Amino acid sequence: MIMFSCRVFVLLLVCMVNTSIMSQTLFPSLTAETLSGNKITFPQVVKGQKALLVVAFERQAQSQADAWYDAYVKNFQPQGYVFYELPMISGLWKWMSGFIDSGMRSGVPSYKHDNVATYYGPLDTYYEAFGVNNKSIVYVFSLNEQGQITASASGPATGVKINALLQGK
Repeated sequence: MIMFSCRVFVLLLVCMVNTSIMSQTLFPSLTAETLSGNKITFPQVVKGQKALLVVAFERQAQSQADAWYDAYVKNFQPQGYVFYELPMISGLWKWMSGFIDSGMRSGVPSYKHDNVATYYGPLDTYYEAFGVNNKSIVYVFSLNEQGQITASASGPATGVKINALLQGK
């Protein structure tokens, strides 16, 4: 019985260490331009602040991104978080970025322009880093003041996901 308990304890300890290591992963470097025209690099732009980042790979995910913004205003902003929405677009479309960004500017309220930062470039590295298995949903990351991922979620905002991100799970 004692041997079994020790094995369970060691297994739990290993799980806690793995969770701790995963929660210490630095958000991958990503340079994007906000709709207000500022070039920013993640995670450096959010260092010193807690952040909620919503990453989208397809236009169809916009309603989910909007719902996460609403969740940010209600639940994360009062806790001192900053917010960024990151549309991720293949570098093949870079030549049309002016047209695409102009369309986004006209469809996104101006108060969000500083917080919507579009990335144009290779996507494969980010698919892997973010665990993307469905490009039509959003991927959401909670970052600590050092730019480390403390929790993540994907898909629509729900109470369970919001609470897990706030608790760093």
